[in-house]
Amino acid sequence: MTLGKVIGQSNYNFTPTKLLLNEHDDFFIDINKRSSPSLFSLNYNQHTYFNSNLPNLENQNGFYFPKGYGFISSLLMQYNNRHIVITAEPFIKRTTNYSIKLENKESAFSVLNDVPLEDENINRNEIFRNIGIKLSWLGYSLGYGNWNLWWGPGIHNSLTMSNNAKGFPYRFIGTFGDQKLLGNVFYNFKYIVSDNLQGNNGPEYYLSAYFVNFIYRNIEIGKSKHIINGGNIDIPWSKREAWNVMFTKKNINNWDQIIDYYVKVNFPSSGLIMFIEIGYPNHSNGYENDPKVSKDHTRGSNIGLRKYGVFGIKEILFGFEYTRLVQGIYYNSLPTPNWYDNIKYNYSSYKDRRWAAHSGSDSDDFLIFVGYKDEEKSFIYGLNYERHGVTYHFPPEVKFESRINASYKRGNTQIYIIYEDEYFEHYGFVDVNRNVWDESFEPGSLQRTHTLLISLQHTLSF
Repeated sequence: MTLGKVIGQSNYNFTPTKLLLNEHDDFFIDINKRSSPSLFSLNYNQHTYFNSNLPNLENQNGFYFPKGYGFISSLLMQYNNRHIVITAEPFIKRTTNYSIKLENKESAFSVLNDVPLEDENINRNEIFRNIGIKLSWLGYSLGYGNWNLWWGPGIHNSLTMSNNAKGFPYRFIGTFGDQKLLGNVFYNFKYIVSDNLQGNNGPEYYLSAYFVNFIYRNIEIGKSKHIINGGNIDIPWSKREAWNVMFTKKNINNWDQIIDYYVKVNFPSSGLIMFIEIGYPNHSNGYENDPKVSKDHTRGSNIGLRKYGVFGIKEILFGFEYTRLVQGIYYNSLPTPNWYDNIKYNYSSYKDRRWAAHSGSDSDDFLIFVGYKDEEKSFIYGLNYERHGVTYHFPPEVKFESRINASYKRGNTQIYIIYEDEYFEHYGFVDVNRNVWDESFEPGSLQRTHTLLISLQHTLSF
């Protein structure tokens, strides 16, 4: 599986570590030596976590790890032939949670990963995920499910679609894998329309989006467009209209839109991948009708590289990724839309977790990592520096994480371990200028969290 083949596509229970390890194998394992998908498979997953303080970890398929400890068990069942794929994953969880007394975060920062969820948003009665059906014929497919999606060349962040939140139900139509366009040019696309994302809390709204990418030799170019539509009590709206809005543009000035592009270049001989992703939000409320407002005021970007085979040693890997979603520099003199910053759509979140970049509005996020991987085991060490509310408040929230990812594979069994030491300064935006100059901190603004997640995965194929 290449990373390009999962762009805009569903993939079951993937994590940044799994994507990184699979991408490493793409460079060094002959494709002819890989096993073909089985007609039927059972995948048993067991997760055990311990967390000392703030909710922690991102891009874990919507799993929530609050202060305390817990156990999550699931059985992913897959039926897969040329024309039909059916999956279902029942799961059970047993957790012991401890309350935390914290400052309430305002507005768009209320759905960050470090904010505790209310009991009603944890969905303790939820028993299925990765449930859906896909039909394929002549290189095209359609279906319905709640599989997680990922868009873009990054492994740590995506500007528009990640697996940070729980997978939401959606209908889709698109290609079945990469299809030949002409010569050495291949393409794939996917068009999705979600179910109502509001639940029973207000006027229904939907996400309508398309993802398309073109591959020519070692160059990959992608584009996506997202329209969050509905949610206006004065404008009647339905799922049928959400399905057509990309083409009809009905009431388009009332909806939030994001257009996203990326370029990724692979250098197979050297094991190097370089990429850049750029997105433009165009929110409702009439910004696009104001000739004084330039659409590039709030561009978001994600740049990075990954190198496999450092110093000619194929087991050594290295990479970095920098995501910038800082509010536009003209925000204080011109009306400037911000990324995911619309309360009408709960700040682009599902079950109170962002479905796109987990760092959220007015933020930036830098990750650097180095690691080792052979056929059985891996060890990756990373440092992550993240800021929230860069222009919203001084000082902004600052988070520094030191993390270890390790894995071991034996036959059809794999074990993944994540340990993360998280340090927060200015948590909850309670500190002010005086605190910075005096090098002092208000009560609660310093936070430290230790998180350990151990996952076991065993697969049976028939």
